[in-house]
Amino acid sequence: MVILHIACIKNDLFNGVCVAVPQHIRAQSTLATVGLVNVNQMPIEGVACQLDHENDFDVNALPSPFCKPDIVVFHEAYRIEYLKIARNLNRNKIPYVIIPHGELNREAQRKKRLKKMAANILLFNRFINGAVAVQCLSQRELDNTDFGRRKFIGSNGVSMPMCRKTAFREDSVKFVYVGRLEMSIKGLDLMIEAVRLQADSLRASGFSLDIYGPDHQGRAEAVEALIREKQVGDLISLHGPVTGAEKERVLLDADIFMQTSRTEGMPMGILEALSYGIPCLVTEGTTLAGMIRSSDAGWGCETEAAALSQMLVRAVAEKEQYASKSQHAVSFAEHHFAWEHIAAEAVKEYSKLCRM
Repeated sequence: MVILHIACIKNDLFNGVCVAVPQHIRAQSTLATVGLVNVNQMPIEGVACQLDHENDFDVNALPSPFCKPDIVVFHEAYRIEYLKIARNLNRNKIPYVIIPHGELNREAQRKKRLKKMAANILLFNRFINGAVAVQCLSQRELDNTDFGRRKFIGSNGVSMPMCRKTAFREDSVKFVYVGRLEMSIKGLDLMIEAVRLQADSLRASGFSLDIYGPDHQGRAEAVEALIREKQVGDLISLHGPVTGAEKERVLLDADIFMQTSRTEGMPMGILEALSYGIPCLVTEGTTLAGMIRSSDAGWGCETEAAALSQMLVRAVAEKEQYASKSQHAVSFAEHHFAWEHIAAEAVKEYSKLCRM
């Protein structure tokens, strides 16, 4: 089977789509012939088969066998460059799938609602509806996406690491968040407000929260300002980005990973933390709250500050459960999200779509 992925990505370790696309390709390459067309023409680290293309895309001009792919997979929906490519694929009767990475769910559609409604009507509805399927990253995304002739779940995955969390603090508790410093989507305002609501109790418990992420468009300053405004600078520390071995050290040093997103496709940071055996405290907006609760791999709550603050206090108080939740986290990540399983299910679904 020949699968052609089309994306607009950079070598950005703090953008979920940029991280996920190469991993999808590498995992599927063990089962099929897989290539990447990156429309911004930037070489992507870790992807073996990258295809050059002209600005006026023509699938027939790609080298064999990618000039006649069995299926094409678009990553994200709102890319103007994709519209011409889709028309070319339609002329050549090549089916395509769209992975919107959370862009088409109802929460995301409500953000800049009027602008998106106009863009959908004028440009993108035809592209989205022309797909043989929309590939959602979770059941929650599928249930909350109103686009597409057909939908199926084909998640992001995680590569299981060699190291595991082995010990937890007894007299204190360290929370960590590693990701983009995006106040609204990532819910950092909810996170900081939740700490403020229980500040006295958290101080007494030895609580600390370390936030790691790259500064972009003044976001670090906005996070620092909110920490000062809420008077929780003694509880929350803001740091720069971490990657590679340093990121692994930061994760393994934490007792609990926390992410409080309002909306997500499938957050790679949470999957990575779970794979190391770090129990996770997450909101419903991450898409993983229900699964983490049912697997006893951490704690889940509604996407609002009051509920999050109560869950913070509960998580701090349940230290005796950290070790068992750690074991469940690893089992959960390996059983549901190991890349070899994710890739096999995706390729199986693509094969079915090609026969429709």
